[in-house]
Amino acid sequence: MPDDAVLLLGCGPVGLSAARFMGEDKVFSRVITTDMVPERAAAAAELCGAKATSAKLDVLDEDQLARALENVALVLNTIRLPMRSLLPLVRSVVEAGASYADCSTDTESLQAMFDSEYLDSLAGYRAVSVLPGLGTSPGLTNALTAYLGQRLERVDEARFYLLDDLHRRSYWQWRDRLSAFGTPALVWRNSDWSHVSPMAEWEDAVFPRPVGPVSCCTVGLGPVSLPLTFASLSHVSCHRGFVDDAMGQVVRNLVDLGFGSDQVVETASGPVSPAEFASTFFSGHPSALGGAISDALLGMGSPPGPPLRQATVSGMLKGKKTRFAMTYHFPGEDDDDNVAATLAIGGRMLLARELPAPGVHAPESLDPAPFLWNMERRGVEIQLTKSVEG
Repeated sequence: MPDDAVLLLGCGPVGLSAARFMGEDKVFSRVITTDMVPERAAAAAELCGAKATSAKLDVLDEDQLARALENVALVLNTIRLPMRSLLPLVRSVVEAGASYADCSTDTESLQAMFDSEYLDSLAGYRAVSVLPGLGTSPGLTNALTAYLGQRLERVDEARFYLLDDLHRRSYWQWRDRLSAFGTPALVWRNSDWSHVSPMAEWEDAVFPRPVGPVSCCTVGLGPVSLPLTFASLSHVSCHRGFVDDAMGQVVRNLVDLGFGSDQVVETASGPVSPAEFASTFFSGHPSALGGAISDALLGMGSPPGPPLRQATVSGMLKGKKTRFAMTYHFPGEDDDDNVAATLAIGGRMLLARELPAPGVHAPESLDPAPFLWNMERRGVEIQLTKSVEG
């Protein structure tokens, strides 16, 4: 039988934050931090404290992975992997008798795991649980949707909005926004999935003052599991806008010019995709050309605002169509901390066996109370509104 050790896969920015959160939580009694780069694994172990050890690990090496999974109760994965690599990894973890959680945002991979009867059956047989998509969206977004949905007698629609700020200029922030605006959006509409062409649909999201209404584009859908959880849902969609529309126009222009593409092209410096090039260029150091151009386009010296998020859930309550909207942001913290906190909370619940039964679980199946408590503890500002028609 495995003991209570947690195996952390990947010690990049999210992995480092996850290690720090686990170091502060007594539920995690033993942590093994791993990465392809030993120095990164060691840095994560140092953040986690005396309870942690580190090791070099290539998760795609079956023999290395099998040895690393010995006497492990839980695996937390922060590595971005394509579906062809991710699904065998999850299967190996479950076969070893360990529970699994990740912060994946890849729609195809998430759908494959939630739809896999084999994986669900295997997890049940091994008496472990699988929790994919425990980041900010899906993950926290889905948990909050469950919280709002509990207030309704029937849930009909769910819409999610992200208000971005281009002064947040890390490489992965640029990759994320270029992908969002440059690839077809997946929408659950009329109780079926459909694809929407990039930047083809826009709608106004109403944020609390002083922001007000913001034009948002329909973008890729992260909460793909919601239609499985709420059978009455007829519509689920995600949308994205910008604090300043001039900022949004920069992204739209880049996508129109082809810089949203992940298709690799050969250059004198080697293979690179347009999205990779643009993300590297615009996230450059202020002294570099990319940083200088980024400052010229988007303004220099302005502090980045936190991404403002809103989850709205509509349905029936006491015979009337009712809508709940929760608007929130994380002051003073970055995306990596927010993703890692959600992943760590899910890991904590897995170790404590706070799920109803073994198997594959969607984030919205978790008790939302620990997520809300964590948000409150970290100073998250939340505004909850209710509107009733008729």
